[in-house]
Formats: sequence, structure tokens, C-alpha cells
Amino acid sequence: MPKQKTIPLLEKYADIIKEEVNVKEVSWFAKDISITKIFKPLGNKLSEKFGKDTGKIIQFGKQGNIKELDDGRVTIFDDAKHERTLEQDDYEIAYEGLDSDDIAIEGNIIAKLDLEITPELQREWVAREISRFLNQMRKDAGFSIGDRVHLMFVTTDGGLTGIMKDFADFFMQEALISDITEHKKKLDGAIVALFTSDEKEIEFALKK
Repeated sequence: MPKQKTIPLLEKYADIIKEEVNVKEVSWFAKDISITKIFKPLGNKLSEKFGKDTGKIIQFGKQGNIKELDDGRVTIFDDAKHERTLEQDDYEIAYEGLDSDDIAIEGNIIAKLDLEITPELQREWVAREISRFLNQMRKDAGFSIGDRVHLMFVTTDGGLTGIMKDFADFFMQEALISDITEHKKKLDGAIVALFTSDEKEIEFALKK
């Protein structure tokens, strides 16, 4: 994102942005990325207003002889500093230095999503899926919000066992769990259900 007046606002509300958009981190574009905003006058729009001067307007526009105004309009000037004002629908905006994929643009704010799934993000995603699964189990069992229940689990997968241990506090808070215990044999409880992720299985049981 270009560092303009939006910096304090985005830094102030970074946590809200992360929660609402469901992203891990909000950061600026790398300093070595050069982004240039390009205004492209539209010939079919301009010809009605400027007639024979349309070609020159497009020419000087391509050369970068453009000043951006605060109200969304732009002025294009020639070598003699003669100016012509274009309305918002008289031009298009492009950005050099950016790929078109996974980019959203609003005004002077450019946002790009990094969709690389790291192992850490994958584990967090599984943990969130487990949290939703446990809350559905609570609902199916008829537990009330005031019920702090015991969670038991059985799995032969080391990765899922690690997630249960590393995200224990998260599960206890999000699914209103009082304690979590690992078992080695078939479970018994008010409700028992099997959770699967990438063909890996973990069985859960909840009881008061």
C-alpha cells in the first residue's frame, strides 16, 4: 500500500481489518516495489468535448503531463502549460509495477492478498475448523452457554495431537471447554463425533 495519509488510519485499525477480512497480517508493500499510477485518457469520451485536440490530450497524457485534483478530476497540460480538465469518466487508471491477480484498488489505497499457505497458516486453519466442529458438537448435545464441558480426544496422527496441545487455550476459550485430555481408547460422553482433515482423523467426546 502506498504510504500516504492512510498510514495512521490503517495502523490504528489493523486489528479490525485482520479480523473482518480474516487475514493473518497487514503490512506494506516491500520498499523495492515501484508502483506508478497511470491515467489513460479515453479517446471516445474526449472527442465529444475536445474535438481535434483529442489526439494531443492523449499524447500528453501518455507522457505523464497530468496533475491529479482532489475532486477526482485531472488536468492535462502541454509543453506550453496549457491545461485541459478531464472528469472522472474521461479516463481510466492503471498501475505499473503490479500484477493484476489478487489486487483491489479503492481511491489511493492498493491492497494485495498474499495467498501462500504456510505450514503455520495451515495448522491455524485446522485449529479454527476444529473449534467450529466443537461448537457444533456443543449445540447438537444441547449444552447451554453456561456449561463448561470436558473435552476428550483420540487420534493416531501426531500432527493433530500437536494442534490440540498448541491451541488448547484457543479451544478452551472459543468452545467453552474446562479441560482437555487425550485418551488412547474409544471415548464415551454426552456426544461423540469424528473430525477429519486431509484424511487424518481425530475423535472427540464432550461431557459435563
